[in-house]
Amino acid sequence: MAPQNRKRNSHKKGNDQHSLWGFLFRKQKPTNDMTHGTLFDAAAGLEEDGIHTHGGAKGILKEIWAHLSIWTVLAYVLFFAFVSSLFLVTWYMWQPQDLSDIAGYKDNVTAKDLDLLINTKTAAREEIIITEAELNRYLRDNTRIRQDGIFSIITHADGIAVRVHDGYAELIIDRVIGADFRQTTSVNIRFHQKEENGKVNLCVEYRGGEPVLMGSTPRGGSIGMLGIPQRHIVMLQPALETLRDCYPGIRDAILKNEYCPFFEEGKIILRPFSQQHTESTPQ
Repeated sequence: MAPQNRKRNSHKKGNDQHSLWGFLFRKQKPTNDMTHGTLFDAAAGLEEDGIHTHGGAKGILKEIWAHLSIWTVLAYVLFFAFVSSLFLVTWYMWQPQDLSDIAGYKDNVTAKDLDLLINTKTAAREEIIITEAELNRYLRDNTRIRQDGIFSIITHADGIAVRVHDGYAELIIDRVIGADFRQTTSVNIRFHQKEENGKVNLCVEYRGGEPVLMGSTPRGGSIGMLGIPQRHIVMLQPALETLRDCYPGIRDAILKNEYCPFFEEGKIILRPFSQQHTESTPQ
């Protein structure tokens, strides 16, 4: 038994030496074998983790969707909605109104002398009717507006237009940016008379037209085609000051003689304060 054991151990020792010799001095090809082994191990690992490599891109998308949580999906949806809303708001702000339907704004008809008309009629306490076209021609021929501020380098004010609706008027400033890009800003306005401490005053409200935000918020004006809520009309304060300074003559005559403007489609009706001083309810 002892000689056989010595022979077996001697054979085993020779095999070990042969393997060690081959490992140290034989030319090996590790690159392909290691690559294949690595790829196989990675694929095997994916299979063990439950991720199947077959199915291509479609399968990968399914696995990604399966591993997303509801909160991750909700975050992506909210982010996409925010970016889309921001894009739409910016786009509407830079889309100018179409002013071609405003009577008298760009025609060649000579303007009527509204200063003389108003002073003559108010002296007799008569009702005065001024059409949309007459007012726009008067503003075109008797007012000059100027763009101030940092944007005055590339922007100039081209004109003021008034679109008269039933119950309110839309006062619009028309600007030109650069060579021919137009941008508009508008303020909605309406008047009513109100008695305070035994005296009747003319009150103004900056509202009119279809409400914004699903009909829950009164509209005060617009920047481009984007409606501005009444409570945010302070954003258009520079435009209000420009509009107020454009027609001081007729404005002073209306206030001095205690007349109240009322708006109907396409025309303005100036009526003297009634003898019965009651507050009129705005439409």
